[in-house]
Amino acid sequence: MLSLHRPRQMINIPGHCDGLCAVKITREDGHYVLLFSDGGYATKSWKEMITSGVSLDKEMQRKSLQWIREQSMDANCIESLATHDTDIKPHVIEL
Repeated sequence: MLSLHRPRQMINIPGHCDGLCAVKITREDGHYVLLFSDGGYATKSWKEMITSGVSLDKEMQRKSLQWIREQSMDANCIESLATHDTDIKPHVIEL
């Protein structure tokens, strides 16, 4: 469950489709969870910089994926999740 008391941001991640956003939920100590929807299809996407086959703007998609990669590798990132990652099992993330 997403606590409404946590600072959260919607970040534009263009390239795949119009209006695509990631959500970053940050706790008081600066640690955060990144939900990047279709910005990449799985963890493998940002680890290996694999863009999806469908995009409106491939260059912007690469830039967005690079940003996702940087955020995901940050020591403050608790978890980074894509919408279609079949390796992710349902679980609770405590903030």
